Amino acid sequence: MTTASAEVTSNRPLACSRLSLEAEEDLAGTASTVSGYLVIEHGGPWGTKVLRDAPFADPDGTGVPLGAYLTSALAPLGVTTLLARRPGARHGIPGQVTVMLVSFDGSTAHGARTTVGAVSRLFGWQWPALLDELRSGVLPQGWQPLGTQLLVCAHARRDACCGELGRPLVAALAALDPERTWEVSHVGGHRFAPNTLVLPDGLVYGRLGASRARDLLDAHADGRMLTDALRGRAGLPGPVQAAELAVRDAARADGDRDVSLLEVTDEGGLTSSRWSARGRNWRVAVETRPGEGLDRPSSCGKDPVTPSPRYVVLEVIPED
Repeated sequence: MTTASAEVTSNRPLACSRLSLEAEEDLAGTASTVSGYLVIEHGGPWGTKVLRDAPFADPDGTGVPLGAYLTSALAPLGVTTLLARRPGARHGIPGQVTVMLVSFDGSTAHGARTTVGAVSRLFGWQWPALLDELRSGVLPQGWQPLGTQLLVCAHARRDACCGELGRPLVAALAALDPERTWEVSHVGGHRFAPNTLVLPDGLVYGRLGASRARDLLDAHADGRMLTDALRGRAGLPGPVQAAELAVRDAARADGDRDVSLLEVTDEGGLTSSRWSARGRNWRVAVETRPGEGLDRPSSCGKDPVTPSPRYVVLEVIPED
């Protein structure tokens, strides 16, 4: 096992992340596919499932059934709600709550942030309109642009690997850049811990150890990404995520703006996409195939299941 692999390997023999790493499960194409994110500052406790278990209350102590409301309001829109806190934050909801909203249009992302003095303020927000405004490039009234934020999953109650492997990374990032660093609730893919979600871009990293905290910060400060640890872009389906990574590898393009998606067609497990990368067009074919290897748990403590589908890049062809 390489040094880099050892850093992000659980000490527990049956940990889901360890079994995934030993099976050489590929990262490419494994980011959750969503149409947006709502992130709410909340010091905890989060419980196992945050929208079911986390307590919400206004400053006067009045309980607020926010979790059930957001589930019914946002889940049908394809928006995932996350809770985030600063490393070392005390339990509870702060007096001024940071709220972040991100809307995806394919590979394009738009984000905004605001603060509220009481979480009950979120009731009645016109979510479809807010998301549409963002998606069209319009900043909603009362919101500010969302700069780069680094959200590391350290949700140990949901999965032990996220706590064991995520906390060293979030601590390393916070020591270097506390203003952009957050602990976040479950972002999907415990077995790829530690997982880092970069907003507003929607880029998801996996198996990124604490020793690479500076690399991650420097890359995004320079408008680049660490393609070797990238799981994918959350606004895209899995095979298209894998295609983007294949194009970036072929074109040696790690810049945020080096690559853009032109079109996608999908026919029975074969996904074809066209991309512009550094002034040249590319066509990529990706086949979705069954997962390989023995059954293994997708999360610690769960029964083994058939491995997730994998995305095999068949060809990456420059068009001119």
